[in-house]
Amino acid sequence: MMNQYVKQKWITALRSGEYKQTGGRLRKGDCYCCLGVLTDLYDKDKDIKCHEWHEEDGQYVYVSGDEGDEIVDEIAEATLPESVMKWAELDETNPTVREDRMGEPLTSLAYLNDNEGLDFNQLADIIEKQL
Repeated sequence: MMNQYVKQKWITALRSGEYKQTGGRLRKGDCYCCLGVLTDLYDKDKDIKCHEWHEEDGQYVYVSGDEGDEIVDEIAEATLPESVMKWAELDETNPTVREDRMGEPLTSLAYLNDNEGLDFNQLADIIEKQL
């Protein structure tokens, strides 16, 4: 089960209107996918020098290393960095949920965001009920 404190922060952020939505990557310019919002919350919570967003041609990747270590050990573009997954106490870098309307028993949050076009409020409802 997901860390309940982090879950509430994520749901609140998704519903806040503060984040603009995109798909295909964690972040494009000032827009985020649902997993990018969680990654941004981690970034703000941890405020660690070697964990940060890096821009590449208008798109962003999230780069992280061990605390106090400048050596990069992880780059994430479209799924959660492992450090964010652990912080949130999730089991997967692309969490799966049940979405009955698609006729599939399980699907990923990224798929619902990117391919099914669910908005942040709809995704927040799913996260609230299932994670």
